[in-house]
Amino acid sequence: MRSSTERINIAASARKLDVDNRISLRYYYRIADNILKQADIFRAEKNIIDLYIMLLRFSSLTSETIPCHRDYGASLRDQKVYFKKRLVNALTELEDLKPQVQQKINELNRRYTYQSNSIQQSAVKNQNLTYHGVTKAVGPAARELGYYGSRTQHFSYSKPMEEQFRRMSLNLLRPKEETLSKHSILGPNGLYGQWQPPRGDRGVKYPSNVDLTPVEFPSLQQPKENELPGKIDHSNSEPVASSVESTLTVDHVDKEKSHVDEPCPMISFEEPETSPAHNDITRQPSPPPVLAEVQDLVHATHASKTDCTIENPSADGIVHSESPLELHIATTMMESFMKLAKSNTDRNLETCGVLAGSLKNRKFYVTALIIPKQESTSNTCQTTNEEEIFEVQDKKSLFPLGWIHTHPTQSCFMSSVDLHTHYSYQIMLPEAVAIVMAPTDTRRKHGIFRLTAPGGMSVIRQCQQRGFHPHNPPPDGGSIYDSCTDVYMNPSVKFEVIDLR
Repeated sequence: MRSSTERINIAASARKLDVDNRISLRYYYRIADNILKQADIFRAEKNIIDLYIMLLRFSSLTSETIPCHRDYGASLRDQKVYFKKRLVNALTELEDLKPQVQQKINELNRRYTYQSNSIQQSAVKNQNLTYHGVTKAVGPAARELGYYGSRTQHFSYSKPMEEQFRRMSLNLLRPKEETLSKHSILGPNGLYGQWQPPRGDRGVKYPSNVDLTPVEFPSLQQPKENELPGKIDHSNSEPVASSVESTLTVDHVDKEKSHVDEPCPMISFEEPETSPAHNDITRQPSPPPVLAEVQDLVHATHASKTDCTIENPSADGIVHSESPLELHIATTMMESFMKLAKSNTDRNLETCGVLAGSLKNRKFYVTALIIPKQESTSNTCQTTNEEEIFEVQDKKSLFPLGWIHTHPTQSCFMSSVDLHTHYSYQIMLPEAVAIVMAPTDTRRKHGIFRLTAPGGMSVIRQCQQRGFHPHNPPPDGGSIYDSCTDVYMNPSVKFEVIDLR
């Protein structure tokens, strides 16, 4: 279930959660239940590494965090007994899993090291260009074609013209010397002859009748091997950075620039209209999931996923990162939410909703959009009955995956109130996101954010202010929150709307 493209660090993944007395003890018990729910899914999928991590988190939460809460002494005895039994069971399973997990981690880390070394060696062998006097390794193919010199690659004429022509002739027959001489502007001897002045004893005769019928020549560009026109290989359905790059063409970028003032759907996967004359065009299947930050795709495809990673400094001074699991959202969910919020948006009132969903194969899917009872103003939105939300989530066995709300008159950003609201969601689940819909923002209509960890999370945990107020930057100098690069808009995800208003 784990890939070998990242080194696994158990200590970073099973970090201790510091207690925050502003969050109710009942909420911490819900966090423990959600961790056990994830453990049950990983156990059923025989994913022993993530199962081991979930059991470690549960053990730390119930033995180190919850007992430090100020209300723990006054909590119900039955609740304490229940979680102590679950803690004993978790510790027993951890002991049983430890040898298998250690063996699996060593195997994956060895594979990761081998792949990293192979990539580095390959990079050294295949590059050999001179950059302003600094020479790097030259590949044999580049050396044969005569690539030398500065950053701009150019042909070197150090080899004979016949040799270069032979390599660039695309397997066509070489013209005869007589033919080349007739068509050469330099005379019969071409490049190798001496210049002669024009002679007056020879005239030029043109044909009396010229046939102007167009002549069709076969295309000189041969299709690449194993590549059929009009077909795209979708055998790999996993969303990767290359699939995102392929979804953003130059034409699409130009269209966005030329239609800045024209309102349009935020995300669209509609098929373009085609001419009736081209009925033989091969129809492609549904597009694969793409990164959610559509407006920033050009930058997001080159950015690493560290924007929303969880970092823990170790004793040796090295920062180990734990990447959150992927989160997939239906492509139509944001548009559906804006339709539900339209009446409030027209009156400049905010609207909020709760995202909930399922976990499968180390990916979260938003399968429910819950609209709770709420009180709204032009710049705030507050749910009034959280018990109903918990009841829906428990009844349908859903994970709390974040929240979504509108900024009817403001730009797309996270206010200080939004940061404090999202803090409780990210405490519950590190993968939880905050989606901001800003219909009047001309720069970006929506954003998908998370608090940075540990920087942003520690700033909000230590902040005791309420209402709108400024925050100091994290100690590491980074940002308090960031756009997410591991959230995908997936046309295959289905969701239901549960309106509790």
